[in-house]
Amino acid sequence: MPGYKELSVDINNEIVQVHRQALEIWKEYVLFDWHWWFGVLVTIIAIAAWVFFYEKKNRVSLLMAGLTAAVCSATLDTAGHYLGLYDYHYDVIPIIHNYIPWDFIFIPVLVMFAIQLFPSRSIILRGIVLSALIAFAGLPFLHWIDIYQLLNWRYVYSFISMFIIFLAAYGMSRIRNHSDL
Repeated sequence: MPGYKELSVDINNEIVQVHRQALEIWKEYVLFDWHWWFGVLVTIIAIAAWVFFYEKKNRVSLLMAGLTAAVCSATLDTAGHYLGLYDYHYDVIPIIHNYIPWDFIFIPVLVMFAIQLFPSRSIILRGIVLSALIAFAGLPFLHWIDIYQLLNWRYVYSFISMFIIFLAAYGMSRIRNHSDL
């Protein structure tokens, strides 16, 4: 009977084979499809919007918030994909299961803008509005254009997750002395 080490090697070999098949499928069906171009375009537009409209005096604080949002979003998306809660189709980059434009660009930029804009408004209110827009408008839109598929997940869970991500990002943006990190 094989031991853990042998089973682990066998499973890893199977995973590598599945990844190779997935890469071939991606090259044949996804690369340069309109869904793929949509992801590329969203990435470019979000980065351009950030470059032109962010407050330069708060750059470090906002980038800390964006980095926090990206890491949290990507980590939760990786876990959600691994657990079979939802799936993204038409990955811009095939070797990463996360939808890169969403986790690493769009959500961080929206979080940074939500922190930057309307500073006299309650941070809780800004977090609720942003989370609602992402969970109840953004994700259904991605589902409608067949990029995002709910498996064992509800949009309200994304709302809660996004609100927590926003609060964590906001907290990181409030750290004044970044050298103490």
